[in-house]
Amino acid sequence: MEMTGIGVAVFLVLLFAPGLSSVLKSLAFRIRAAGKAELVRAEREMGGRKGKRGRRG
Repeated sequence: MEMTGIGVAVFLVLLFAPGLSSVLKSLAFRIRAAGKAELVRAEREMGGRKGKRGRRG
């Protein structure tokens, strides 16, 4: 049985899909966390929000 280039590519994608998915989720989490931290820093520099209400959760 001879595998073509497409067959090899499909095999590699299926082989690495679970690990790649985990890496992508981790990257997305880090990007969101960095964005939230930046917003918190900006609010702190501005002296907090006006009319600030307590957040749940």
